[in-house]
Amino acid sequence: MGDGTSPTQRTGDRLTWRSEGLVFAVTLLLMLWPLAVNRAPFYSADSASYLRGGEFGFNTGLLILDHWGQSLFAGSGSAVAPSDPKAIVAGAIAESGGARSLIYSVVTYILRAPGISLMALAVTQAAAVVLVMSFLRRLMVPASTVREGLVIGAGLAFLTTAAWYAAYAMPDVLAGVTIAGSLVLTVFFDRMTVPARVALVLLVAACTTTHGSHLPIALGTLTAGAAANFWLQRGSVVAWLRTALWFASPLVLAVIVLLSASYAAFGQASLAPKRYPIQLARSVADGPGAWYLRDHCAIEHYAICEVFGPNPPRKVGEFLWGPNGVRYRASPEQMERIRAEESTIVRRAAMEYPLAQIGRSIRNTARQLIQFSPDDLVFGGRMVGKEDPSITQVRPDQPGLKTVGTVIVYASFVTSILLLVAVRRRLARIEVAAIAVAVVGLLANAAVCGILSGVTDRYQGRVAWILPGLTLIILARLLSNRGQPPASFESGSR
Repeated sequence: MGDGTSPTQRTGDRLTWRSEGLVFAVTLLLMLWPLAVNRAPFYSADSASYLRGGEFGFNTGLLILDHWGQSLFAGSGSAVAPSDPKAIVAGAIAESGGARSLIYSVVTYILRAPGISLMALAVTQAAAVVLVMSFLRRLMVPASTVREGLVIGAGLAFLTTAAWYAAYAMPDVLAGVTIAGSLVLTVFFDRMTVPARVALVLLVAACTTTHGSHLPIALGTLTAGAAANFWLQRGSVVAWLRTALWFASPLVLAVIVLLSASYAAFGQASLAPKRYPIQLARSVADGPGAWYLRDHCAIEHYAICEVFGPNPPRKVGEFLWGPNGVRYRASPEQMERIRAEESTIVRRAAMEYPLAQIGRSIRNTARQLIQFSPDDLVFGGRMVGKEDPSITQVRPDQPGLKTVGTVIVYASFVTSILLLVAVRRRLARIEVAAIAVAVVGLLANAAVCGILSGVTDRYQGRVAWILPGLTLIILARLLSNRGQPPASFESGSR
C-alpha cells in the first residue's frame, strides 16, 4: 500500500480485497453479539431523546427547505408561505430546555429501523469500529492472512469494550472511532493511498460532529498524531506542513458542518447551540461553582441564581434534569441567559478556588481513566411508542453477563499493557508512535469527560477498546515477522 511497492506487490494487494471483505464481514457479525443476546441495542433515556429530536429535526429541515423555496418564489403568489421554521424550532427548544447533537439526532432518526428499534444505528456504529480497525490492521500487517484477521476481529469483539458500546444507541463509541481514525490518519499517513486518506478524513470528521465532547478529543489526538508524524518522517518542515493540512482537515470540516447546521436550525453559528449548562453543573458538583454562587448570587444577579438561589443542587443530574432541575424550572429567557453566563461563572469560580478545581479535575480524570466496565448498559430494554418514543423494560437485566464482561475487558486491558511492556524492545518506531497517540487519545477522553461532564464507566468504555485492539495487531505483526520488523516498516521516512 505504501510507497516503494513493486507492480507485482500492488497487484497482489488488489487480489486480497476479496479476503479483506470476508474478514470485515465476519468481524462485523462477531461484533453484533450483544445485539443478538439482547435482541435489541442497549438504550438510555437519551436514546429516546435523540430519536424524538431527530424526527423533529428531519421534518423541520424539510420545512426549512420548503420555506426557502417559498421565499424564492414569493413574488409569483403561487403559494402561501408556510409557518416560520425558526419560530417552530424556538418553540421546541423553549419546551425542552435545550438541544442535543443535531447531527447524531438526525442520523438516529434515519437509522431507526426496523421500526424504531435503532438496530440499524447500532449496526452502523459497529461497522465504523470494524472499518477503522481494518485500516489499522492492513497498514500495520499488510501481509496478514485471513486467519490472522479473523483472530484479531474475534479478539476485538469478545475481549474489549468495542462490541458492548457499539451496541449502545448513543454516540459514545464514535469517540473511540474518532481517536482510532485520527491515529491511523496521522501516524500511518505515508502508507496510505489518497482515497484511503480522504475516507479517513470523512470518517473522523463525521464522528467528531456527533457529540460535543468529540471535538476537543479529536483536537488532542490529531495534534499528538501530527507530532508523531513529524518525529517519524525525518523530512523537511515544509513537507510536514503540507502533510499537516490533511491532519487539520477533519477538524475544519467538522467545524464547518456544525456551524452550518447550527445556523440553519437556530439562526446562530455555534459549535454547541442551545446546549444544556453541563459545565456549570459540573463546576457546582465539584465545589468551586457552588461556593462561588453562594458568595456572589446576591451581587452579580446571575440567571442561575434566579432559578436556584445561592444554593443550587450539588449533583449534575439533579441540577440539570431532576424534577426541580434547571430543565424544568428555568424559563426560556432564563435558559438563554444561563447559557450566556455559564463560561463566565465557571471561569471565575476556577480562578477563585484554583487549587480545589485543579485537584478535583485531576481526581476526576484519574478516576475516569480506569472506569470502563459495561455495567452502565442494561439488557432487556425496548423502544416503544412511535409517536412519543420511550424506553420500557420487557425482560430482566443480566448482571451476571455484565460481571463476566467486566472481568474480561479489564483483564484484556491490563494484559495489553503488560504485553506491550514485555515486547517494547521489538517494537518498530511507528508502533511506538501509534501507542503514544492512542494513550494521548485515552487521556484526552478521560480529561474531557471527567472535567467537563462527570465520571461514569460508559465515557471511558467507549474508547477503552483502542489499546487492546492495537496490541492484538502488534502481536500479529510480531508473530508474522518472528519479532523482526522489516526495514520498510521500521522506517518513517518518505
